[in-house]
Amino acid sequence: MRSEVRKIDPSGGLHELANTFQLKFARQQAEQILANLDNLVENTNNKAPIRTKDFCLNRVADPELTHEEDKWERAMYRKWGPAPEGSGEYVSVCKRIQAYQYPLQASFKDKRWGEIDLLGIGTNFLPVPNELKKCQTNESPLRMLVEVAAYGFAIRKVWPKLRNHWVEAVRWIGRLPSQFPATLDRVTLIGVAPEDYWFRCLGQRPGTKEGRFPIDAWPPFWELVDALGRWFDIHFVAIQGSYDDAARLPTITGARMLELRSLTPK
Repeated sequence: MRSEVRKIDPSGGLHELANTFQLKFARQQAEQILANLDNLVENTNNKAPIRTKDFCLNRVADPELTHEEDKWERAMYRKWGPAPEGSGEYVSVCKRIQAYQYPLQASFKDKRWGEIDLLGIGTNFLPVPNELKKCQTNESPLRMLVEVAAYGFAIRKVWPKLRNHWVEAVRWIGRLPSQFPATLDRVTLIGVAPEDYWFRCLGQRPGTKEGRFPIDAWPPFWELVDALGRWFDIHFVAIQGSYDDAARLPTITGARMLELRSLTPK
């Protein structure tokens, strides 16, 4: 039986699209999102929770980890988490990582809102949501983009409640509370994954095209990036390192800003 494209529901929000995405129909779905973007953004803003406590901006312990994505997340936090200046930076637009698994839900009613994988510290010392994908996954760059955009709208909305907690959490940087704005007009967003994820999406794995993002989906993908540029500065990052299922954490050697637009097939 031939599969059919799942329709994007314009009555929902960006955060509600996670189970809709199909790699095979990435072009059609990106075009549908573009056609309904105003409604989707309005619904996302209306439904975004306003959490008032327990922001989990400081982590003190690592649980036993079994999933690959969790391991990359914790390894990144261990390498680039809060630390004195001079200990190395993550990437130029996001110097360090303040928290992992930042919770968005304000109540049990916010079922479609989960956690932001990593919440970084930008060049302006404001929060930078990071959406992380693991090496072996069928989750496409389109899903990554939509998810991190939903997180961006959520952070913009909750910022008046989050602000004082954020200022306290990043005191180690040495910024004064008065240097943090009352509202967030623009937010930096990052889609991040190990290099092998990007090799697969770009069809650069030798001998196979499995998992390649469809060539005809890249143009509407970039149209969507540009459309979301009304609110966000969007970047993509490749994590350099190696992963072993048996290891407690991946070995990370660095990270690099990915000039993804120049790498995508024309």
